[in-house]
Amino acid sequence: MNRCIKNIIIGLMLVLMYSCSKKPTFIKIDNVIVNGIKDSLMEVGMDYVVYNPNNVKTKLKQSGMSLYYKDVLVGEGYLNNEISLEANDTIRVPVLCNIQLDKLSTFYPEMLYSDATAFNIKGENKIGFLLNSFTIDVDETIYLNTKEIIKKEINKNLGNSDNFRIKTISVNSLPTINKTNFKVIIEAKNNLSFDYKIQQMELQFYLDSKAIEPVASWTQDKVISQKAFQNTDIPIEVAVDNFNTLKNSKISMLFKKRIDFIVVGEVQIKIQEYVFNVPINDKMQIDVKKFIGL
Repeated sequence: MNRCIKNIIIGLMLVLMYSCSKKPTFIKIDNVIVNGIKDSLMEVGMDYVVYNPNNVKTKLKQSGMSLYYKDVLVGEGYLNNEISLEANDTIRVPVLCNIQLDKLSTFYPEMLYSDATAFNIKGENKIGFLLNSFTIDVDETIYLNTKEIIKKEINKNLGNSDNFRIKTISVNSLPTINKTNFKVIIEAKNNLSFDYKIQQMELQFYLDSKAIEPVASWTQDKVISQKAFQNTDIPIEVAVDNFNTLKNSKISMLFKKRIDFIVVGEVQIKIQEYVFNVPINDKMQIDVKKFIGL
């Protein structure tokens, strides 16, 4: 009988605690920081701050958060392990979120304007309390300083060695004893998801990778527009002084059938008010006879 009464009392206490349990309160998202870039993901750390108003411990069983930029889903954050929430206490729960840069790349130009980019974070957090459970909704705005990271990502993309390459080389007119005119097509690739402008391009042309003096130079005279995910052919006319070329070249070059036509230079690309300097270094083999008018 005593055991039965004891079980009844314990049951009544549990029912009383269950009925008196209070829903934990979400306080804020705090200590938001960008940790860096890993595998094309921007890793963001933050504290999920919640208050437990109950007189006993509760458990944060599951936490899922989604990050949005202008209503576009760009990242996710999760809490995979249960965390105890102390009684009558405010607890900081560390959460790690990953933002996918490919989903964010369309917005790079506008994000360069701000030191504090606004992201909306939404989610549901499940709290377990005895036999009861609560769901706490989160709908907050956080601010991330992404400008330097975005600049680095743009620089990394623009610096791809395939972005500016020699597409074709041809003789523009019949060579003379003094001069050979070449038409060079430089293929410019835009692998970014937005348009930009090529402000300036300065190129020098060599026939030998160890040569000190170029055989010709070229400077862009007008701005070139680059559409997102498109290629642009840039025609360049190059006049090569044959006598000067032969004078400064090795004798062995004359006995080769083909030589390297090397282009070296720099491109200035403007995105918003920022200018990105992109190096060019490429080569293509051509018939050596073109330089001596044969």
